[in-house]
Amino acid sequence: MKIRLYQPGDVDELKRITIEGFEGIAIDQNVERSLGIVGAHDWRWRKARHVDEDIAANPDGVFVAEEAGRVLGYISTRLDRESHKGRIPNLAVDKTARGRGIGRQLIEHALDYFRRERMAFAMIETMVNNPVGQHLYPSCGFVEAGRQIHYATKL
Repeated sequence: MKIRLYQPGDVDELKRITIEGFEGIAIDQNVERSLGIVGAHDWRWRKARHVDEDIAANPDGVFVAEEAGRVLGYISTRLDRESHKGRIPNLAVDKTARGRGIGRQLIEHALDYFRRERMAFAMIETMVNNPVGQHLYPSCGFVEAGRQIHYATKL
């Protein structure tokens, strides 16, 4: 398994892995459970758009785990050079490749990238209903810095 910079041909696979990986834990899915489908698209469409947003924001900070030409997972990053903060907006691993330490390797790769870019600290967030994130992130050195409650209403 190797980790490489994303390529434009990866986008559809990254979106598939994102939707699969965030099933049951995506904030937009929680909104849909409470309010029904809002707008013209469901939560999957909204979550898949994060891939496009991450690539547009920092194309040099989207990394893909690959094995034998197959995308196994990815991580996206953002840099705030003024505050020296690195942020990980999205991390997802294909369901057939989970349990192999790929998520951890992607996080370590992102942290190394942040160090090379002279960031002073890194942040990642997870939902309370994501036990994998709540276990993985502290085991990679992250400490809980706060909690947030999301509210939604139909307009």
